[in-house]
Amino acid sequence: MKKMLLDVYIIDEEGEDTKVETNDVKLTSSSLVIIVSHTHHINYVFKGAKVSIVQKFASARKASALRLQHAYKTRHVEETEGIDQEFIPIMEFLGGFHGDVEPAKTPKPAPIKNTAKKAQPRVATPPRTKPPAKKTTTPKKTATTTIDLDAPVLTDLPPKLTKVVKTMMSLEPPVGSSCDYLIARAKLYIILGDDKTDLRKGNFKLEEISTLPEGVFPAENYYPRILVAKQKVLGVELWTRR
Repeated sequence: MKKMLLDVYIIDEEGEDTKVETNDVKLTSSSLVIIVSHTHHINYVFKGAKVSIVQKFASARKASALRLQHAYKTRHVEETEGIDQEFIPIMEFLGGFHGDVEPAKTPKPAPIKNTAKKAQPRVATPPRTKPPAKKTTTPKKTATTTIDLDAPVLTDLPPKLTKVVKTMMSLEPPVGSSCDYLIARAKLYIILGDDKTDLRKGNFKLEEISTLPEGVFPAENYYPRILVAKQKVLGVELWTRR
């Protein structure tokens, strides 16, 4: 069999990607695997028939990052639509397709029961206290900053996103957080850059994720920041704490 130079990433049920050796890959109906073929200069995204929405969403994010890293084309191979003939040599190189095989699950140990009798706690009557006085708080205003019109992100930016990005760059970033995604004009964009904790510098790029899975999925571990200008919602940033 012809040798191939491959990098392989497995997307697990929680959406985490792990780079593995080719000998450790097993293509099944429950697996979602991204194969970077340096031989063919193509990123293959293999989706089994039973992969979850979370896995599909995570694979779109990882595939976009790999495409930017290697400048390879991305091709999706889905079990439900039939295996692409071009992908068969790579599939055979990885050991073939194993079909509907459930991943092995490690049983959880049974909890240890405490046979000792617990003493009944005494219920003490709390002393009467006066209710605390209500404090009036003044809402904090979001700090703004001057926009660098020569920032890299504003170069060759579509006009429909210019106002959104300028708003993003004018706001002070949350402490200890990183912005990974932007939802604007009914589209999802991944934010690419070495430092996404402070968007005011404009050292980031937007790349549209065009292969979104159908359905409803939670944005786990993310919290939104809504961009509003002139009583209109321009977009929603998705931040995660680092």
